[in-house]
Amino acid sequence: MNTFCTIINRHYLPFAAVLYQSLAKAEPGVQLQVLLSDLENPQELPLGLSNLRYHSLADVLNTPTAKRIHQKYGASNPDVFRWALKPVFIAHLLQRGFEKVIFSDPDMYFVNSFGFLFDFLNEHAVLLAPHWGSVDPLKNEDSLYSVLRNGLYSGGLIAAGKKGLPAMEWWAGVCHYKMERQPALGLYDDQKYLDVIPLIEGTTTVIRHMGCNLSSINIDSCRREMINNKLLINGEFEPVFIHFTKDTIINIVNRNDYLLKPFLDNYIAELATEKFDLLNRLDDIDASKFSSVIYPLKHKLRLRTLLKRFFFRLAEKI
Repeated sequence: MNTFCTIINRHYLPFAAVLYQSLAKAEPGVQLQVLLSDLENPQELPLGLSNLRYHSLADVLNTPTAKRIHQKYGASNPDVFRWALKPVFIAHLLQRGFEKVIFSDPDMYFVNSFGFLFDFLNEHAVLLAPHWGSVDPLKNEDSLYSVLRNGLYSGGLIAAGKKGLPAMEWWAGVCHYKMERQPALGLYDDQKYLDVIPLIEGTTTVIRHMGCNLSSINIDSCRREMINNKLLINGEFEPVFIHFTKDTIINIVNRNDYLLKPFLDNYIAELATEKFDLLNRLDDIDASKFSSVIYPLKHKLRLRTLLKRFFFRLAEKI
């Protein structure tokens, strides 16, 4: 039996509902397990559906590492606590009878079939999702630095099968050890540790489908193109899921990433049916600010990057 899972607090129940709806549209019958990181009493759990189940902290704080993570972060930093619970929740579900578990951030939105992600776990213990940020310094040096600083893989989607349980336990252990953003030490919350997972588990594999994990990070390397009235990524891949981070939403609203706008419109509408007004919650998004024709043109030209590229090539010839 396979399942998706996510972690939220009670204020973000609408995100879990919309995540589940997007999964169920793409693959009817899919299951989603939702851990409420700020709810310790199982009696207070919201009503779920047959394939949408809610879990309280009491359900997962059954190992020494989970208890230590709770003691260290539970009261002091709710965000860090939630991130550190990812491997704990994945391991909990694997130990409770699920064969394959995919963790997804609650602001992921699935738009096409994802069954092949579970198929990876037939032969691999762990599945990682690259950010797909540009690693060409002549095109976007800031993106290269971000990849090296923040990690090769996204903490927003990670999958494991039964054989990946030791890797999840290792990840939970290092999350308890330290959850900080210190580039000089190679630390970036829970995420940078994922770079080590292929060394911990030799059968780890990486999603190569570039329609996965679309976000503002990969505007350059995952080109959005309309071909025969169909949106394709790099002329080949259909979109599978989009990570609607704040920066992703801003880049769609400001028209830098306008081909993803129909998906954002659907996402906003579905959150609205759950009584959540997405754009009003992101108070520094002002669509009128980006309404001129000049704005997207200026961004597209990326004058600063073009000048750097010119002088770099000039220096090579000297």
